[in-house]
Amino acid sequence: MTFVKQALAGKLNRKIWICCLCTLFVLIGALQASAQIRPPRRTRNRIIVDTNAKKQDIVKADIGASLKDIAKRATQHTKTPKADIVFVVDGGRRMSGVLIDLEKQLVDMLAVIEAKTMDYRFALVRFQSVNGEPRQTLHQWTFDYIGIENALREMRLEADNSTVSGYGLDALVEGLNKLDFREGVTTQFVVVTNARMRTLWTEADAKDRISEQIIDRCRRQNAQLNFIGMSEKVQAELADRTNGKWYPIDSGQRRIDAQRIESGGTVVDKALLRVDGLFRRIAENLVASRPDKVDVVFIFDYSLSMQTKTEPACEGLDQMVAVFTAAGLDYQFGIIRFWAAVGGGESTVVVTKPPLEPEQVKTMFRLPKTGDEHLLDAVIEGVPKLRTPPDRDLVLIVVTDEATSKRTEKGYTAGKAISVCRGARAKVYVIGGVTSMQTGSFGDNFQRQVAQLTKGEHYVMPGAVIWRGTGGADERR
Repeated sequence: MTFVKQALAGKLNRKIWICCLCTLFVLIGALQASAQIRPPRRTRNRIIVDTNAKKQDIVKADIGASLKDIAKRATQHTKTPKADIVFVVDGGRRMSGVLIDLEKQLVDMLAVIEAKTMDYRFALVRFQSVNGEPRQTLHQWTFDYIGIENALREMRLEADNSTVSGYGLDALVEGLNKLDFREGVTTQFVVVTNARMRTLWTEADAKDRISEQIIDRCRRQNAQLNFIGMSEKVQAELADRTNGKWYPIDSGQRRIDAQRIESGGTVVDKALLRVDGLFRRIAENLVASRPDKVDVVFIFDYSLSMQTKTEPACEGLDQMVAVFTAAGLDYQFGIIRFWAAVGGGESTVVVTKPPLEPEQVKTMFRLPKTGDEHLLDAVIEGVPKLRTPPDRDLVLIVVTDEATSKRTEKGYTAGKAISVCRGARAKVYVIGGVTSMQTGSFGDNFQRQVAQLTKGEHYVMPGAVIWRGTGGADERR
C-alpha cells in the first residue's frame, strides 16, 4: 500500500513540473510576440540637446580676472595713461563672500594699473537697504587704495540680518552726479552686486527711464559701466551702450551679453540691428587697426528715405567719439553729402573737408533731405577733392539705406569708384543698402566689394530698402 502511494505521488510531481514548464514556455512566447509587434519609437518630436552648447552658455566667475581685465582696458590705449576707477558696491549681507574676494583682489588690479601709470585714483559708492530704508554712501576720489580696502571691510563687518541689497541704479546716478571727472580720462565704473539692479523711481517704465539718464550722463562724462553682476538685461545693456563690459559674479550663470541674440539657431551681433551700434563697431575695428593719424570722412546719403536714420546716426557718432577718445586716437572728421532730384536728376555732391567738430557733423546729418541719391557720383567726384595729407590715413564711411544706382550715362562704374578709393589710399566702411542678387552684375555688389577690396567692413543699414530685380524697391529690411 505504501508503495502504491509513493508511485502516485511521483506521478503527481512529474505532472506539476510538466505544467510549470508549459506555463513558462507560453510566457516566453507571449513576450517574444509582443516584442515583435511593438511599434518603433517615434523620433519626430525628440529634442537633441547639444551639451557643448550648454557648456558654452554657462560662465565661470573669477572676480580677480575681471578686475584685471577692467584695469587693462582702462590703460591700454591712452598715450599718457590715467586711470579713474569708481566702485559701486552692493552692501547687502549676502555680499559678504564677494566683498572678501574684492578686498583680496584689489591689489592685483592695482598692479596692472601701476604697470602702465602712476596717475590713478579710486572712488566708492556704497548702496544698501537697512531695515527697509535705502542708504548710499559716497567716498570721494582718493589716491590711496588702502582706504578703499578699509571701506569694503567696514561694509562687510557692518552688514547684519537687517541689511539687504539696495538700489543700484540710484547709486549710479549718485556717482555720476557728485563725482568730478577729469578731461581726457575715460572713467571706469565697476558695479559689484549679486542682486538685480533696482530704483526708487515709481513710474511704470522707471528702469528704462533711469537707464537712459545714466547712459546720457556716461556719454557726457566719458564714463564706461562695467558690471560684475547678475545675468540681467539692464546690466548687460548698460554695459553695452556705454562701451563697458559685463562679468559674472557667480559661476554657473547663463551668459548675458546685450550685443548677442539668437535667431533661428544663428548667433547674431545685436549691434548690427542698430544704426548707433554699427557706428561703434566701425570705431572699434578702426582703433584695432592702430592707425597713427586718421581723417574720418562720411559719405552721407541725403535722400528722403534717410530721414528716420539721422538721429540714430548722431547717437552713433557720440559712441564713435567715445571709442576714439578712450583710444587716444588722433582723428579729424569730414563729410561728403550727396543727393539728386527725384526721378534720376543730376547729382549734387558737397564736400566739407576735415577738420570738423562732432557737433558740426551732427548738424549736417540733420539738415533737410531731398530727392534721390547716386553713390557712385559722390565717390568719384567727391573723394579726389579731399586731398588727404600723406601723413594722415583716410577712412571713408558710406552711410546709405539704398542700393547703388547705375550711372552708365556718365561713364561711372563700380570699378572706377573702387579705383578712386584705392588711389586715395582709403579704407572704406559701408553701412549700406541691400541689392537683389538676381542680376548678378558687379555694380550691384559695389558696396560689398569696395569694403572688401580696401580692407574695410560692410554692414547692412537697419531699415534699408531691398531691391527686387529691375522693378525697384518693394520692401525694407
